[in-house]
Amino acid sequence: MQWSRVKSILIMILLLIDGFLIVNIAGKYVSNYYRAAETAHNITEILERRGIRQGELFALPETHTLPVLQIDRSRADEDRFAAGLLGQELVRTEQPDGGTVYYESAQGVLNWRDGGVVSGTLRPVGYVRPQDAATAQTYAREILKAAGISASVDWACEDAGVVVTASFPTAGVPVFNRTLTLIFREQDVEVAGWWTFGMPYITKSGNYVAFSATDALFNLISKNEVTEIDKMELGFLLSESGGGRVQMTPGWRVETNAGSFFVDSLKKSSVSV
Repeated sequence: MQWSRVKSILIMILLLIDGFLIVNIAGKYVSNYYRAAETAHNITEILERRGIRQGELFALPETHTLPVLQIDRSRADEDRFAAGLLGQELVRTEQPDGGTVYYESAQGVLNWRDGGVVSGTLRPVGYVRPQDAATAQTYAREILKAAGISASVDWACEDAGVVVTASFPTAGVPVFNRTLTLIFREQDVEVAGWWTFGMPYITKSGNYVAFSATDALFNLISKNEVTEIDKMELGFLLSESGGGRVQMTPGWRVETNAGSFFVDSLKKSSVSV
């Protein structure tokens, strides 16, 4: 048999295999599309029967798997944070149980509580209250950079720049209550929030959770009085797990007319966020 003939036969076989794969993939794609469309239609009917509207931009998200993570409290990073805001001449006082640490200097006061909750008031040298959002964000970036917080965090401004909030994602999704908020007042700056340092980790193998948006939505509406669903977003929520450790639990944040709720993937419960 001539080589050219063999080559033609091999090409035909490869084309047939490629065609089969394309048809198979396309079939799965079409099947998934119609399944998702049917699910969305069924959800719409169920919500309408309960008298719940869907916002104009609402779309049911796809299910993704996220791990349950842990983060250890870092006293060294908290000390550096405080020194960056209050100066190296600060006075550090720790409670006997070690749960709360207080810092004080001529530039203000600050405290870190167990689990990574921080609050305080700063009086920066030459402080002038910012008059617009852009100036406030720049000021907030400089303050947190001095405290060792990366400039790569996400920023949000409210009240014409009087309030600036910093946050950063983990595993490509938001951590809804891990934020630092700076409120620019006339004479000083208030700092408050819940923050973590270091790398989160998994404590046991296979500690992953797949919690569908559909299940989270039905869980929410069965326990809360809402009349409109506007948005759903997958992410983490911080919670204290004892011993200076913080747990990051995956779940869904649901924006409704009655407020924002987080549906916990482990406890299957919802809390306001």
